[in-house]
Amino acid sequence: MHSDARPLALVGGRLIDGLGHDPVPRATVLVENGRVIAAGKASAIRLPRGTQVLDAAGCAVLPGMIDCHVHSTYRARDVRRHLLNTPTYNVLRSTHILEETLACGVTTARDMGGADAGFRESIREGYIRGPRLLISIVMISQTGGHGDSWVPAGVRLQKRAWLPSGIVDGTEDMRKLVRSLLMAGADFIKICTSGGITSVTDSWDEPQLTADEIRTAVTEATAKRKRVAVHAEGIEGVRRALSADIHSLEHGWFLDEACVDSMIKRGIWWVPTLALVPLSVERRKIDPAWSNQQLAREDDKDAAIYSAMKKQVPLWKDAVKRGIKVAMGTDQSHRLLVGENLVELEFMVKWLGMSEMEAIVASTTRAAECIEQPELGALAPGKIADVLVIDGDPLEDIRVLQQRSRIKLVMKDGKAYHNHLPR
Repeated sequence: MHSDARPLALVGGRLIDGLGHDPVPRATVLVENGRVIAAGKASAIRLPRGTQVLDAAGCAVLPGMIDCHVHSTYRARDVRRHLLNTPTYNVLRSTHILEETLACGVTTARDMGGADAGFRESIREGYIRGPRLLISIVMISQTGGHGDSWVPAGVRLQKRAWLPSGIVDGTEDMRKLVRSLLMAGADFIKICTSGGITSVTDSWDEPQLTADEIRTAVTEATAKRKRVAVHAEGIEGVRRALSADIHSLEHGWFLDEACVDSMIKRGIWWVPTLALVPLSVERRKIDPAWSNQQLAREDDKDAAIYSAMKKQVPLWKDAVKRGIKVAMGTDQSHRLLVGENLVELEFMVKWLGMSEMEAIVASTTRAAECIEQPELGALAPGKIADVLVIDGDPLEDIRVLQQRSRIKLVMKDGKAYHNHLPR
């Protein structure tokens, strides 16, 4: 990343501050010591002597995006290839995923299983490039559940050999593992209360973990002032998760009216990860061999889920109108979406009925609220200077955010990682 001790000003762009305010044309954003000093009308901002000036004319200037659901570490999609890779190879390949995530405009991400504290700290200290990470280390699963990599040959595949086992059965197993993960530096806890698309030994719509096991995870996390995020796809898994005081529901595609009522009343966040399944279906149309690299019959599951998801759209739109709290997340993984995270905003507009501005807010300040990082997510005085500059207007067409050729600047902590703006 490029750093400069001088103040830096982005001038002439259209400011979209992440707070939902009306955009400001020909605005100035002033950055110093990794913080936003001022952001707004150019006439109201005086530039200190020696300020480095970057011309953002014709561009939109936004906060860096926050992806609340990623898997940022590598494992080969091809099972044979994965079994032949060494753990160090997989770790080093992970650096490419992390850098691609930052390069597409995601400056903060919540890793839902795969990254331990070493990844987070290496990014923080500048040894590798990537978004700042919040980590859960592993996703917790019951035996035979979504996070269990057992295969009928009678072995458990080590997806990421640097991680501990995430398998628990019973409240005491849960208590010990949650305490161990928090001791190892987890920023939050991730548990699975339903099966998943990629699982070999379960179905995506079956409930997993008991209510007592879920509550134990929440109790132990709360004691350390940490939160619990829950993977749940099918309705029974969603209901089971909502019976405890969880913080965020991940996926949750098949929630019903009663679940929406409960989430709104209790302020539970929804991270819907909408793009992954439809993009997987599209990928198979152009690359049939892509399905054959996995053990689970993802193609059958994806097709069924995609069809069912489309029927949920009216309920989702109504939930958003009623005020359910939504934060952007992609489920980026070895499977799909590396470096393409911002396609999620198109689906938030199309499937959740959000305006373009609402989708941007859900990916910036609302996402910052979800991950409880109030210094992030907005271009306003005192906020951390994470900035994305796009050639075009995402309020007219949200899809411009997906086009990597339009990215003119990605800044994190006031340092330009990617900069093609004229000086």
